[in-house]
Amino acid sequence: MLAVDGGPRLLPEGTVAPWPYITDEDRRAVGRALDAATPWHWPMRAVQELEEAWAAYTSMPYVVAANSGTAALHMAIAAAGVEPGDEVIVPADTFLASASCVLQANAVPVFADTDPETFNVDPALVEARITGRTRAIVAVDLNGLPADYDALSAVAERHGLPLIEDAAQAHGATYRGRAVGALGTMSGASLNGSKTLSALGEGGLFATRDEEQYALARRVLMFGEELPGRDRDYNARIMGWNYRIDVLAAAFARSQLRRLPEMTRVREANGAALTAALAGVPGIRPPGVPEGRTHVYFFYPLLVMPEELGLDPADVPVAAFRDALAAAVNAEGLGIMRWQPQPVPAQTLFQELRGYGRGCPWSCGHAAAGHAYRPEEYPVAEEICRRRLVLGQSFSSLGPPNGERTMRRYADVFHKVLVEEREALIALARRGAVIDGGR
Repeated sequence: MLAVDGGPRLLPEGTVAPWPYITDEDRRAVGRALDAATPWHWPMRAVQELEEAWAAYTSMPYVVAANSGTAALHMAIAAAGVEPGDEVIVPADTFLASASCVLQANAVPVFADTDPETFNVDPALVEARITGRTRAIVAVDLNGLPADYDALSAVAERHGLPLIEDAAQAHGATYRGRAVGALGTMSGASLNGSKTLSALGEGGLFATRDEEQYALARRVLMFGEELPGRDRDYNARIMGWNYRIDVLAAAFARSQLRRLPEMTRVREANGAALTAALAGVPGIRPPGVPEGRTHVYFFYPLLVMPEELGLDPADVPVAAFRDALAAAVNAEGLGIMRWQPQPVPAQTLFQELRGYGRGCPWSCGHAAAGHAYRPEEYPVAEEICRRRLVLGQSFSSLGPPNGERTMRRYADVFHKVLVEEREALIALARRGAVIDGGR
């Protein structure tokens, strides 16, 4: 019997270790930073050590630590020279920050649809969106898998555009042997507590090869001031913010970065083991990994495929099956959820075009007239969002100390729900379809 119907749950409490994986060395690192935090000064040594370590890891010579991945992306947009009314190409299926960083420059996000095999942006559709107003391209390494940087770089070079890598979900992954964080002209990465490189709280990393871009990013970091390594002159050259990272978050992230290669190997092995264990389980499509790329499974995305079970969408709509599967898997003790239920351009912010108020940036006189965001222009992203459930993050982590044995337990849950108790799952989906119309 399914646990959701009153049966025993398959995974006992404590089967899945949470993320981030915290060691005694992490605790000591934070303690040392705490001891060195007074008298207060900036930048503190723990922050500089994190910047230096990420520069060494990625081979990007200029790094700025920030208080979030959103801040790091805003710094990248500013460093790319994006001005009010300019357009920036952004994936339709991503987290809001990949697009809102463009709005922070009073510029206009223009969305491109998704490659159905990788869930990353389709380079051909990026190129189709480029106009004379385009000033940059944002690529996102979604779920933990790098985007197609050979194709994207070729597009960017043909049009003379900077390529900004949003590496928020993929620290440790590689593309043709190169590290995530170093795959574009510049990059912004998150250190949110759930990420594959975690600051436990919040944090971010901007990285570039260009000294001028680095100087612009540092202005945005700290009130628009020049920070040449000497005392502050309290003279804002541009609009800037207070994006400085907390020193304890920086110390924790630096400690985690020392173990990132080891933790990445575990993630890759766990993802491969889970995919192998799910082979032959009908009704779901596990993620693939193209040749030349590695996947670190911040999310392990699954697309629900009720058609494989012979279900008629008129009887059991995809949404009803998806929600029933999520309820059943969660009840068995394995955390699973929807992520991004609609493409970013379908969110209210872009449907109502309110922006900062009075419709800016779209109505402020700098942008091209007639902008509208039509969800039907992103059919692949819409279909992925409709069918997607995800494991991973903090609640069903593929990171250590979870190992391949735990991944087999994850697969056992899907086997129980989709094979052994399939009729009970279908009945649950039918009940859901009656209650909410299978939305």
